[in-house]
Amino acid sequence: MPLLASWLGIVSPTKKLDKYPRSSHDSLTIIEKADIVQSQKADAREKKLQQLVRSIVDTHTELITLPHLRPAPAINKLLGNLVSICSEIHDQEIVDKVLRNVSVQAVLPSLRQICARSESCLELHWAEHILEGQTEQEVVERLESFPYYENYEDLTRLEVCSILSATKVAPRRVAFIGSGPLPLTSLCLLQALKHDAAVRSLTWSATASTAATDNAANEDPVVLNVDYDESAISASLKLSLALGERGKGMEFICAEATSASASRDLAEFDVVYMAALVGITQAEKEKIMLEVVARMRRGALLVIRSSWGLRTCLYPEVDFATETLLKRLEPCVAVHPYNQVVNSVIVARVR
Repeated sequence: MPLLASWLGIVSPTKKLDKYPRSSHDSLTIIEKADIVQSQKADAREKKLQQLVRSIVDTHTELITLPHLRPAPAINKLLGNLVSICSEIHDQEIVDKVLRNVSVQAVLPSLRQICARSESCLELHWAEHILEGQTEQEVVERLESFPYYENYEDLTRLEVCSILSATKVAPRRVAFIGSGPLPLTSLCLLQALKHDAAVRSLTWSATASTAATDNAANEDPVVLNVDYDESAISASLKLSLALGERGKGMEFICAEATSASASRDLAEFDVVYMAALVGITQAEKEKIMLEVVARMRRGALLVIRSSWGLRTCLYPEVDFATETLLKRLEPCVAVHPYNQVVNSVIVARVR
């Protein structure tokens, strides 16, 4: 019978399976391979983590040895690389481990200060360069040749969209605290308020049914630039005048953020901006915000520039969910860009 069965191709299930033997050794090999892959992934993540930490710390070490922070090949390269590194997108685990690294924690306060001072030096350098233009057209061309001009346009567009999502009426009067020597945001914002079709249509549609149509829709937009540094205000005022029609609507006062209303009442403004470099720590920012909000009218909007991810190595992150801030401000929208725009945007309404 066994012989007949073999001729007929009849075998028991056990024997049929024996044609393709699967030992416990094969299963173990699959598991081992999976473990190896996981181990390789973990090693790659650890390597990336250490690279990020080393890059941030080493850049800080090189920056503090420079004789000055004015634009020059060495500092341009260092800061350019730092911005690129900090703009990379990583999962939250990697970001948390980098930011909690002891070496990174040790240099963060100094690194942010260096970034702030170098940004001021860069803006002043370019303001002076732009003002060397002999004609209004040349001044405009030099302004638009600023290396980060497109970034400012993108950031301003992002902020305008955020503002419009929180209000039915496009703002006509804006104050910018911490405007600096090269007030690119103010200039880009002014252009949007003057000429952007979407902004203008919103102004008209929101006021069409009211008696204030002509006043609100036809009022020329104004951006008040506030900075405590006299040299910054002087440079930005000269730039505004040199731009001719493009600078029309720009106003300036030299004052501390907390005393801006000494010369102008912040209650007259629809929107008040707070630049990313106004206040370095959370405590400083919160104190300034509360003092600014106390001088704004109810329902007006406060725009705060913050940061997220590794970008917090460049600019401090603003925690807006504190009990003190929530008593005075109603958060409306927060936007965290994933592109070349470094700053995040938070828009809140004064309660």
